[in-house]
Amino acid sequence: MNTLLKIREFDAHGGPSNVKMGGDGHAQTSTTVGRFVIKSIEKHVSYGKYAAWSGIAWGTDIRIDGGVVMVKFNGSWKKLTDVNAQWGKYKNDQKGVADAVLKYQRTLYPDSPIPTKWLFNDFGHVSVKYFKDINKDRKMNGKEYIMGDFIHTTPTDEAATASRKIFQLAESHGCIHVKPNDIDTMIGNGYLKKGNTIEVHPYTKKAIDASHKRDTAKLPFEVHFYPGIYKIAIYKSI
Repeated sequence: MNTLLKIREFDAHGGPSNVKMGGDGHAQTSTTVGRFVIKSIEKHVSYGKYAAWSGIAWGTDIRIDGGVVMVKFNGSWKKLTDVNAQWGKYKNDQKGVADAVLKYQRTLYPDSPIPTKWLFNDFGHVSVKYFKDINKDRKMNGKEYIMGDFIHTTPTDEAATASRKIFQLAESHGCIHVKPNDIDTMIGNGYLKKGNTIEVHPYTKKAIDASHKRDTAKLPFEVHFYPGIYKIAIYKSI
């Protein structure tokens, strides 16, 4: 039996307790409850419904030449409209594409109105992805798969952090939103690390446990998300 003692807390915000439609036209679902194993820590690139702003990795070089948005994609400069089908729909409206990118940049970074880096990815500068370990071998295999719920930041919160503004985390579409500085701290301290455990508690739980006992492999840390009170707690194995 592994005993875990709480050592840190961080703000976090998951999806709503009941499904509803988000302002972007995509459904907001609750964050999936359970115990999971971290598979990867990486910049997320989306190929599905978020492929417009999130089809390009955070921090990718960007420039605007003659009113055309260019991005450094796979080592060479390409028109944004040549990157994927989402942007390709607007290949005959380069001015409209440039206007949209400039508007977003100026909304997020009014003091830096011309973008040089892609800071629009919906999943922020890093995402922590995890899977349900059905066969308990702590490896993703068989029918196991990466969950649709990630731990990540948002472009709005990244911009607020860059300008040192105080902000509140917004409700997600099912992922776990955390603050940019906090995700860096959790990764840097080894709390969020490939192979570590993440546990998502029920929304009905309204208090953070001081300790846990788990019949699992003894790893240095576990990360526990309490969606009902918007907190992540870090537990150390003793």
